[in-house]
Amino acid sequence: MACRFHLSLDYENCMDKIKVCLQTITNPEDAKSGELLDALKILDSILSENTMNLHPQLKHFLEKRSYQKALIWMDGEVPEKGTCGT
Repeated sequence: MACRFHLSLDYENCMDKIKVCLQTITNPEDAKSGELLDALKILDSILSENTMNLHPQLKHFLEKRSYQKALIWMDGEVPEKGTCGT
């Protein structure tokens, strides 16, 4: 379900999977039955399996479940600072 990555291709595929999950979570009205729950499970699995390989900012957003911020960050933009200061 999740992805473990050691090569750059795996990394790119994993980042693509994260982005698709974030898009599903941040646009739940477009999700089919079960897709939202699957996306949450996949992100949790990726986070637990790849914590040392994720960019610290992305890891922070995923750990805090700041999915909109994570998606903004993945698109190369700077999300607004939250209550934690990031």
